[in-house]
Amino acid sequence: MFARLFLSSSLFALAACGVSESNPPSLAYRNVEGIMNRPMRAIAPVASASDPALASRIAELVAQAEGGQGDFAAALPRTRSAVSAAGGAESESWIAAQLALSVLDSSRSETVAALVELDAIFAAQTSAGEPAETERLLTARERVIALYQGQAESYEALLAGLRSR
Repeated sequence: MFARLFLSSSLFALAACGVSESNPPSLAYRNVEGIMNRPMRAIAPVASASDPALASRIAELVAQAEGGQGDFAAALPRTRSAVSAAGGAESESWIAAQLALSVLDSSRSETVAALVELDAIFAAQTSAGEPAETERLLTARERVIALYQGQAESYEALLAGLRSR
């Protein structure tokens, strides 16, 4: 009895899976897809209040990111040399290049930390609906993103060069 009930309910469930839909959903590109790919600058800054303390903090964060860029630029030539001189995987020179890449990667932390805090300020203002220093914030964010992207490109190129050995 139980087997017969199980079998009939299984057949009913399988039959439900076979129902064809006359109008399947379209897989065409939708306008909302790619909205996050637009540059942040495309959002027009709203009128915002002047906040000297926030303006000072934004300037500090840009200086922090530029300091991180200085650290990155200082470590870059040594890393390039180490990667160029690297032998096969797990050789002494390859390990030295790996260590140099680690130092280079960690030198990006100040830039990343500045970008994270700028994003946090932007998000907090957006959710609170109380914008302040919007133009300055967006300009600073663009500057720090440009620094970060330059660092990421250099780092990834060196990492790819080491992986190919």
